[in-house]
Amino acid sequence: MNFISAKHKYPRCCKYCCIELGRWDNEGPGSYAGEGGWQGKKRRNYARIAKYVIFIGFIVVAAVVLTVFISRSGVIIEVREQTEGAIQTISVRISNNNFDALRGATVQFGERGTVQEIGTMPPFSSVMVTPNQHDINFDKIIVKGNEGSVSISQSRN
Repeated sequence: MNFISAKHKYPRCCKYCCIELGRWDNEGPGSYAGEGGWQGKKRRNYARIAKYVIFIGFIVVAAVVLTVFISRSGVIIEVREQTEGAIQTISVRISNNNFDALRGATVQFGERGTVQEIGTMPPFSSVMVTPNQHDINFDKIIVKGNEGSVSISQSRN
């Protein structure tokens, strides 16, 4: 008479009769019970890879935006001169690239030129200003704001 143990299904047990196919083995992650399954292979988690790629992309974009913003921050004075025949046009662009408004902004062309009131310049705004006829031969531009606490000067050349 053949004795069937409670451990085995058949009297003469092979080495695979006790393994239920489709279950994970206890040998650690990446191994699959049964023949021809996952044996030592690690699966790629594409959702995790995509998450890291998107995160790194945001970091790169933030670094580029901050680099451009920091290099262009502050009050910038840009002189534009155009000459067409006998007519000469001079205009000055004043840009406020700050998070704060520039209150009571004034422009003066030259040391002895007349002071032109601009008023309040909101954050990230710009204004085009043309000098008066008698101030056309100025050597420098002086921009003041916030009751004299901000003062920027730039030479014409």
